[in-house]
Amino acid sequence: MNVKDYEYIVEISRRRSLSEAADCLCITQSALTKFVQRVEAEVGTPLFKRIGKRFVLTPIGQMYVAKGQEILRLDREMQDELQKMRADGEGAIRLGYSMGQSSFIISCLLPEFYRRESAMAVSLKEDSSSNLIRSVENGELDLCLAYCREEKPGLSYLPLTEARLSLAVPSRSRLLRLAVVREGSPHPVLEHNEWLEEPYIRLAAFTQSGRLAQEYFHSMGIWPKNRIYVENVRSALGAVENGLGNCILAEVPHCGFQVSYLSLPGLKGEQPMTCLVMRKGEYETEAFRLLVRLAGELYLDPESPPEIRCGEGSFPGDNR
Repeated sequence: MNVKDYEYIVEISRRRSLSEAADCLCITQSALTKFVQRVEAEVGTPLFKRIGKRFVLTPIGQMYVAKGQEILRLDREMQDELQKMRADGEGAIRLGYSMGQSSFIISCLLPEFYRRESAMAVSLKEDSSSNLIRSVENGELDLCLAYCREEKPGLSYLPLTEARLSLAVPSRSRLLRLAVVREGSPHPVLEHNEWLEEPYIRLAAFTQSGRLAQEYFHSMGIWPKNRIYVENVRSALGAVENGLGNCILAEVPHCGFQVSYLSLPGLKGEQPMTCLVMRKGEYETEAFRLLVRLAGELYLDPESPPEIRCGEGSFPGDNR
């Protein structure tokens, strides 16, 4: 049994017609008929019931198709990975970034990187911070831009900025008129709980922002009116931008979304740091060093591309 066999059976189950499946698969109906007969003989039981001209799956056929669809999915993933590895070559920089950071990576960092270094391929992966750091540890990524609350041995960390917890609201929210400016606060402060009467976008607790928001609610003894549950910061920011609700999250500079941020009393705690994370001592190429330096500079000031020459200045993990 090869992968193509599963594709044929799945297509027949989808079309419920041997002739239509044959047309879609670009083979003759007689050849497809012989194929079905062979597979059913190998399995030892019919996969289809013939009801007139329609082919309806038997219970065993349903199980066969479900497993076949999974095999086809895994085969597509493997082919995609193989193609990606062949395209990247061994010298590609494998860069991961946390949800919500795609605008900085795509619109800011990579254009400036390729203005200076046109030959190097970069392979991108977007995931949760914990998964990204684990991928760096396992050698599946060369570096990542992620939220960090602790440092792990064997990794180098380049802190970029504190990921402040804030209440993200639509850019025209009425809450902006109710907030007041307070010295020492990065954003206007909502001193009362009017925001609790508005819909709230709840981030999954397995994300850094979702977990910190839940800790805040427990400590303050307050609970918002959840409207939407999302699993990543990018989806949360998109929902806020479109007026679907507000959301507490670790503030994302250069996010590309039209949202505003407000501070809340008591919303401090142990804030994560946004860091570049990489394995210690693995900075073989000038292109890699350039990408790290650009990320560090541009994240703090995206409007002012730095004048950087590789090999100058200190570098995470350097013994200088």
